[in-house]
Amino acid sequence: MKSMTREVMALRSPASFQPPKPDPHAPTGPAREAPNRGLALSGRLPYTAQVAPGRHGRKLAEPKRIKEEAAVTHPVLSFFSDIRILSAILIAMLGMTFLAHASARSWPYVKWLAGSALVFGVTQGLLVSADALGWISGEVAGPVGSAMGLGALAALLAGLQACFTPGGTPPSRVFAAVLVGAPVLVVAMSGLMDGWAFAGPAAIALIFTAAACWLAWLWTRDGWGGQLVLAVLCLGYPVLFVVAMLSDMSLLQFRQVTPLPVSIAYVFVMTLILQRDSLILARELRERVRAEQALQQLTDSLEEIVRSRTRQLEEIIQGLRSFAGMVSHDLRGPLRNTAGLADLALEDYRAGNTAGAERSLELIRREAQRATDMVNDLLTLAKVDQGPPSPEAVDMQALLRECLQSLAVQFPQAPEAVQAAPLPVVQADAGLMRHVLMNLLGNALKFGAERRDLHISLDAREEGGFWRFSVADNGPGFDPDKSGELFKPFSRLDERQAGGTGLGLTVVKRAVERHGGTVGAWSSPGEGAAFWWTLPMTAAPQG
Repeated sequence: MKSMTREVMALRSPASFQPPKPDPHAPTGPAREAPNRGLALSGRLPYTAQVAPGRHGRKLAEPKRIKEEAAVTHPVLSFFSDIRILSAILIAMLGMTFLAHASARSWPYVKWLAGSALVFGVTQGLLVSADALGWISGEVAGPVGSAMGLGALAALLAGLQACFTPGGTPPSRVFAAVLVGAPVLVVAMSGLMDGWAFAGPAAIALIFTAAACWLAWLWTRDGWGGQLVLAVLCLGYPVLFVVAMLSDMSLLQFRQVTPLPVSIAYVFVMTLILQRDSLILARELRERVRAEQALQQLTDSLEEIVRSRTRQLEEIIQGLRSFAGMVSHDLRGPLRNTAGLADLALEDYRAGNTAGAERSLELIRREAQRATDMVNDLLTLAKVDQGPPSPEAVDMQALLRECLQSLAVQFPQAPEAVQAAPLPVVQADAGLMRHVLMNLLGNALKFGAERRDLHISLDAREEGGFWRFSVADNGPGFDPDKSGELFKPFSRLDERQAGGTGLGLTVVKRAVERHGGTVGAWSSPGEGAAFWWTLPMTAAPQG
């Protein structure tokens, strides 16, 4: 170990160097020079040429060889390890990726953001490369880079404007305002501060600060956290500017470190905008799925409605066919009777039987009246189905008095036979309610006319938001098993064969249902009958 130390000291002090004694066993002549010739051909210096031959000479030469090889590769490594080159490559690649994945919806702001990234990345890469190759000096590259960086900043702010406020100021105006306003601000600051070298960076710092305030305001309006993150990132350049001022950093040094916060800002801008677009697309996709589901439900419901309407139309058509058959059948009876009675009257007249002819004519008049009543009932039924009722305040007590006066012409016992409790005022169609009362009271008087102690009662009571009216009599009644047939057109029960058209109760049922109510009947043979109907306490016509 001591001998090694002496040899090292000898290398450091040429004056004290003593050549070692020759080794009697060492090769001489060509054999000794062969390694040197091989190293010379390979372009490397021979180890023996660097140090004196000795026991530790080769080991001491290796650190120097490694140092020389590192010195040869240092320029390339230092070029690619320069943060400005790395940031330029990264930002340019981000811009191209962002531009390649733009959609028609995002194109209005992607073209500005991606263009800004490409301008910044390509310009910075070219300037740093030219400076490293010695084509331009740092004093020239700085102003050129600042000018191109200003254009990239203007495009970046224009893209953010188009992204966050699409209906606001056009991005082109923001771009032009930054390009024009920044140089004016630099000239003003340089003039006020006697050619201050940092006037340009100070103007850029002010623009970034204003952008941070604008993004913070957007965050308070929209509530998206990405805008607040961008606002904080925009403050990176102003903070670096303040640090440079406090640390007496030169302008060249400041320009060498500024790509770092700007590159970080670009990365976050691209990332957050892509995240925002993905959230918007996901929300639009969910809305589209919900819309498709709603459309499918609507389609299914429409198909069900169409099927239901088709069934209803088929039932209506079948009902109209049955109704037409019943009408023709019931009208054919009076007309056939009228024709037969007319023949009898004509024969009696020719035979001189005046009394027989008068009897035939009286029967003809009755059949004609019967046909007329049937036609009138058909017209009333058509009127009920024609349109919705016209509700108004109807005093049922006053309406009852009018109906009794009309019924007294045909049934003189009507005022004494009908006893009514206090009746309410309802919201209904007065004409239809008159028909309901006239029909139900008239039926009770007509079918109970043979009873001297005929008693008819009319009352009303509240029942679950409805008025329930009831007309009850002590007449002959009817079979309760056939009560469902009472309200069908042209329906007559055997117990009720006392004339009529068979349409009166049908009109009653339609009129009540058009008001949103229901009808019903109850009876026991020989113990009378009761008919009831309901009306909403508030007007609820059924169109």
